Amino acid sequence: MECARCGAPVLWEKGKTTILLEHAAIDPLELDASCILVTDGCPACGSKREYSVQIFRISASDEQQRPLLYGNS
Repeated sequence: MECARCGAPVLWEKGKTTILLEHAAIDPLELDASCILVTDGCPACGSKREYSVQIFRISASDEQQRPLLYGNS
């Protein structure tokens, strides 16, 4: 989990992420290393007691997936 405001890591008690995924009907087996959990704030930068959570899948841009067509060799 990462705070969308300050970028700080947000640590929860054991099992909290599993509970959130169950409530959102998301199968944890569908998540991989390209997925990131982001919250709209954290105790370090906000005063709210509850925060919303979103899951983003980060993928390489088209440029990063293209073969290298130039170089020094």
